[in-house]
Amino acid sequence: IAVFSQSYPTGGYQGGGHGGVDYILWTGEIDNDWANHGNWCPAYVPDEDRNVVIPVDAGVMPEVKSAGLSCKSLTLEEGAEVTIKDGFTLIVDGKELD
Repeated sequence: IAVFSQSYPTGGYQGGGHGGVDYILWTGEIDNDWANHGNWCPAYVPDEDRNVVIPVDAGVMPEVKSAGLSCKSLTLEEGAEVTIKDGFTLIVDGKELD
């Protein structure tokens, strides 16, 4: 998990790149559910092909509380966090986090 301190815009953002790598941005606009596409920009749930960025200034921090969730990479802005609920895992670059 990479941790850095850079802000990403959330209003109207449609995906982009950080160092030449495509990523999907957590906004937390709807609730704290990682599996809710409305919490991401662009609006779809990440999969094993997507790099994820969690900014510290998101509305709420994400929780993994569904099975089968994954991402290619996970970058947390300094102070941001992801909670993985008991009994669930998040697969990042093929490795299970719990």
